[in-house]
Amino acid sequence: MTLDDRCQKPRLANSVEAASQRIGIVNKAAIRISPQAEVLPANTLRFYLHFPRPGEAHFDRDQLWLLNEEEQVVRDPFLVLSQELWSPDGRRLTVLMEPGRIKRGLGADPAHEPALLVGRTYSFVVTVLGQTARHTFQVSDPVLEAVNETYWRIVSPKVGSLDAADLHFDRVMDAALCEDEIGVLTSSGEVVQTCVSLAPDGTAAQLIPSHPWRPGQHRLVVSERLEDVCGNRLGEALDHDLSAGGRPRTGMITFTPRSANAPSAAQAVRRPTRKIFLGRGEGRVPRSRRCAPGRQVASRL
Repeated sequence: MTLDDRCQKPRLANSVEAASQRIGIVNKAAIRISPQAEVLPANTLRFYLHFPRPGEAHFDRDQLWLLNEEEQVVRDPFLVLSQELWSPDGRRLTVLMEPGRIKRGLGADPAHEPALLVGRTYSFVVTVLGQTARHTFQVSDPVLEAVNETYWRIVSPKVGSLDAADLHFDRVMDAALCEDEIGVLTSSGEVVQTCVSLAPDGTAAQLIPSHPWRPGQHRLVVSERLEDVCGNRLGEALDHDLSAGGRPRTGMITFTPRSANAPSAAQAVRRPTRKIFLGRGEGRVPRSRRCAPGRQVASRL
């Protein structure tokens, strides 16, 4: 069964969208799907729907689809909950993939077949509030390893500036958790008020300060609750052998804002970052200034 067999609205909405683009009309309050990465792992756990206004009263699960390359509807790809995971302001909905179709070793039951097949192309489609949003992506191999901050790169900002500290990840990270579970401290432990803004594809973030950067070493502190888009945490993969050990942990990277005559950011990014494990009791992440209201910490299955 194709999407057009089930509902004509997406085709109509896409036609309207195409016509609007041809005549130069830009919808500034469109529904947004994240992550926007062009390639996502086969074990992607979580998507977010961002609405221009509260959408809970208007959302219908029957208007949410995962389509394959032939525009056919993938059967039961999403976890169905008795209560949807809305942000407090009703503008963000968390959509979870069915865990039984992600985890390994659950048997040959067709209900446990992967929803996302490596090498294939899929589209995440939703129609609500008179709009249709669509994100098309290719599927890569699953990411089965725990998050490790030693693989990240950070580009130090300049002292005295309000420039962002650019953080580059080795994988697609969870947007909502990045905004809540990453913070910055000075060497003396003073909280640096920052706004954490994740790139649309989830592979980089900007830490934007409220006040100019001070000289001296800073610590980027990561909570044990931080996850990538597959649900892996620092020190613990989502799909892991319980007998193998491994527990979620906090993490930290140090960086020092550059002086005005320091190398450019393009050069600085090649310099390796130093990684330090946090001691016990040092894992509390300072509350960052919020970039936008209504953020919701996504739950772990």
